[in-house]
Formats: sequence, structure tokens, C-alpha cells
Amino acid sequence: MKRLFLNKQTGLVIGSVMSILLISGCTVSPDDPAATDSPEETIEVAGHRDAQLYLVEPLPADQNMEIELLQLTEILYNAELDDEQKANVLLRRAVTFDYLGLKTLSLVDINQAIELKPDMADAYHSLGIYFAERGEYSGAFEAFDSVIELNPNHDFVYLNRGLAAYYNGQFDLAMSDFADHYFQNTEDPFRVIWYYFAAKELDSGRADEQIREQWEQADADPWGQKILAYLVNEVTEDELIREAFSGSEDQAQLNYRLCEAYFYMGKVAAAQGQNYNALNFFKLALSTNVYSYLEHRYARSEIARLRESIRTEQE
Repeated sequence: MKRLFLNKQTGLVIGSVMSILLISGCTVSPDDPAATDSPEETIEVAGHRDAQLYLVEPLPADQNMEIELLQLTEILYNAELDDEQKANVLLRRAVTFDYLGLKTLSLVDINQAIELKPDMADAYHSLGIYFAERGEYSGAFEAFDSVIELNPNHDFVYLNRGLAAYYNGQFDLAMSDFADHYFQNTEDPFRVIWYYFAAKELDSGRADEQIREQWEQADADPWGQKILAYLVNEVTEDELIREAFSGSEDQAQLNYRLCEAYFYMGKVAAAQGQNYNALNFFKLALSTNVYSYLEHRYARSEIARLRESIRTEQE
């Protein structure tokens, strides 16, 4: 599920600036899985009956986004911009860096944008996503609270603050934020999914009843509803993967869908206690290189949680 740093208004401002100027002249992050794989994890990759069938070619760097980086950089160096225009261009470049997986460069631009425009809600939202992805939750909450103070109607702040709360083990807060996000659009299947995950941590039985009440009505996105159908056992793992392949128009869309499918398969496997299979699914989500999707962002968090659980069980 792609959740961009920018809202539509900011994007339009930046687009206008780019059009005019061009005519005239996204604590420590979890360890890299490849560096810490145990022999058991490696064996499971080969032994899982489906894993080899589901491998996908990693998404290559988007040349259009690379060209956009060059254009934005040229604008920043050569155009005469006021502070607000420069902040908007910096934030757009931060989003582009993030899309390409260049997180540190993205953070530099986000901070510069905030220095130039301290009331820029989208920049704080970007900062919150960056901190949450790295497990720096106090910084994430501070940034998201700033967004709510500046723009209470921001499209995705409750989703992303909910994710920070969820991965920090604050499930009550997570469910509250996911509920706010869900009720903004009850037909969005991904809003149902995360509302369900938080609710399941608090009352598993009620959460299972709730998702069954909600899933059929959440039909705004057919692919997202297919994932929901998988979560309520109406669709099998194999059927979900086949749908990802058959419903994709090109390689990029296939990667987007498989990133999501792998991630939610990992969530199901983890909930069933199949820790090594879950690890492999989360690694497969990472292998797609879909950096801007939250499923890619939080796959490492899921891997870290599973490894900690495995270590605890082995002690």
C-alpha cells in the first residue's frame, strides 16, 4: 500500500513551480537480514514448498524518477525561489529520494524543508514516517503530533501514527488511529486490514468477527479486497499469488502486488507460529524493491520481531 509523503495540494504547488522553471531555462534500523541469516532460515527458503515459485525480479530504479531528481536539483541550485517554494521543491526531492530507497538523502531534504517552512505539515509527516521506519518512535510521535496540530484533516497521518504505535506495542493507540483512518473511507480494504491487525492484538475473537463484518463492503480496490479475502480464509495463498500475476499489467505492478501479498502472507504465517516461513515471506517483500510501500518499510520491523521471538524461544 503506497502512502506518499505529499498531499495533493503540495504536489500541485511543486508541479507548478517545476513547470514554470523548466520552461524558462520518504534509533538504529533493524539489521540487514542477509547479514544475520541463521542456517535454519536458509534451509527454510529451500524447503518451503511455494517460495521458489513466487520469486520476482526486483524492481529496477525508475529512470523517470532519476531524471526528476536531476531536474529538482537544478531548480534548487539555479532558480530564484522564495523560502516556501524552495521548501516545496526540497520536499518533493525528499519524496523522490525515498522512492528510490535513498533514505538518508531524503531525511536531509526533509529537515531543510522544515527549517525553511516550520509550519509545513507534509514535511513533519515525512519525518514521522522516516523515524517510525527506523524504530525511533518518540521522534515519530512528535512529528505526527505536529502534523495533526497543523493539519488535523491530513489524509494519512492517522494511518502512519497508528503504524508507529503498532510497532511500538501501543495497540490501544494504534487501534484508535486505525479506526479514525478506517472511518474516513470504510470502502478502502487496506484500512480494514490495519484496523484488524491492531484489534487482533487486543481481542482476537472480536477482531475476527469484525473483519468478517467489514470485508465484503470494502470493495473500492479489487486487489486489496482479494488480500482481505485471503485474511478471512476465503482465498488461498496460491490463489492470491495467481491473482497478483494474472491481474498485473506490467512488471512494476506485479512487484507492487507481490510486495503486498508477501507481507500479508508473512503476517498470517507469524500469527500461526510459522516463524521461519514468515521470515521468508517478509524477505520476499523486501526483494521486490518497492521502497515506497509501507509493506516494504515495515518488513524489516517484522523480521526483527520474529528474530527476537525465535531467540527467546531458543533460550
